Amino acid sequence: MSNSANVNSIDAIRLFAAAVAKFQEEARLCLTMMDAQLRQILFWLERDRPGFWKHEIENCMREVADARVRLHQCRMRKLGDFRPSCIEEVKAVEKSQNDVEFAQKQIPNVKRWFGEATHEAEEYRGRASQLTQAVERDLPRLMALLAFTIDRLEAYAAVSSPSGVPEATRMKQISEELEEFLKSSQGERQGVSPPSDLDD
Repeated sequence: MSNSANVNSIDAIRLFAAAVAKFQEEARLCLTMMDAQLRQILFWLERDRPGFWKHEIENCMREVADARVRLHQCRMRKLGDFRPSCIEEVKAVEKSQNDVEFAQKQIPNVKRWFGEATHEAEEYRGRASQLTQAVERDLPRLMALLAFTIDRLEAYAAVSSPSGVPEATRMKQISEELEEFLKSSQGERQGVSPPSDLDD
């Protein structure tokens, strides 16, 4: 390690630590909201839409039946030699049949959309897992390191020689403690337990 950390302001470190804590909170909220929205979309595609379109198909089939009845009734009406054209009724039958075809096409469409959405959700979760890991594992370690650093810098600033210059031995001790803390953090990251003397 260098003999000089070139620290100009402990308050700047405190502000940085507060910003890290705020980022962690906001990142957690964003990740939670995104996961909830994904679940909602997938549920909507898997459970809600298939039922909705099946119901729509049934409604459209009833409309077709009703339109055919109206067309048949129209064609049965006669006023002497005059037969009505029944144009409106024919259009109603055609429209209701088109509505049935459209609703029927939505069933396979919804299945396809659900498959694509599931794939994209898995892609997102794979990428978001890196941020989740940083938020839940790396940021707490960073905040612990910052708290440790602030504590040691305050201790360093409080211990000085009569001339106002901090004692070299104390500086060396703090540097060693910080180095030990960094090593233990690295050990935790690799699944190694930190040294027990840091618990004191």
